[in-house]
Amino acid sequence: MVNAVKTPGKTKLAFSVLLGAGLVWLTFSLGQWQTGRAHEKQSLFDAQARALAAEAVSPGSPRLDLDNMSYRKIDLRGRFEAKALIYIDNRQVNGRPAVQVVQGFRPEGASFLIPVDRGLLLRNPAQPRLAPEMPTEATQAGDLFDLKGTILPRFAQSAELRGIALGEADRITKAQSNGYEVWSNFSVIEFEKHAGEPVSNFVVTQQPVAQTAGQQAPAGKVDGFYHLTVPLQEQVAKHRGYAFQWFTMSAVLVLLTLFFCVSRVLQGK
Repeated sequence: MVNAVKTPGKTKLAFSVLLGAGLVWLTFSLGQWQTGRAHEKQSLFDAQARALAAEAVSPGSPRLDLDNMSYRKIDLRGRFEAKALIYIDNRQVNGRPAVQVVQGFRPEGASFLIPVDRGLLLRNPAQPRLAPEMPTEATQAGDLFDLKGTILPRFAQSAELRGIALGEADRITKAQSNGYEVWSNFSVIEFEKHAGEPVSNFVVTQQPVAQTAGQQAPAGKVDGFYHLTVPLQEQVAKHRGYAFQWFTMSAVLVLLTLFFCVSRVLQGK
């Protein structure tokens, strides 16, 4: 009779131990996973920093290995194409509505275009839906010049420019304003159709790229365009914070499981 009374208690105790151990294993595993992600992001960030510090390249191909060429400086001689010019709507500069200017650049002697993020132009508050004019001080289409900028990877700010997730062709709204094409977003496929020529698999930004994570700088004006700092994709701290939370939860579950088991044993149940 005594054994019959204690057996349910022992079963409950064993079940509690197994449940606690399972939760500890799960939370600890999630903590390890987040730690691994932090190491991956740290390696990625270090690679970005090394690429920014490397010498500029002058690619002659429209297809680059973006895993190795992301954030490399670029130095190419060529011309902007007048027909390959669009504005991307719904941008802001210091809280003021703006458009982002993307124009196709043809390297000298090449048969392809590179989409170039030239910067931002403010909208006129008196005529907020009228597309702003291209600045007269900027390099004009057809003028031969040296393009200096940074190759953007597919996982950075260029996600909007490269058409990843946000740039599906059927989600783009196009409008004509003041003689300019104004798009709600960007799609390489649509840009290629608009230009009527092959387009590279990479985007170049003329806006400055942060040298360190979290670096911020006020908007500056260059050749009539407003330039904002493009942030590095540094998320190491976020993953380390998640890992700390999971490891902390794992430790708390260990203590709670031990407390429950000891309490049951002392109670003789």
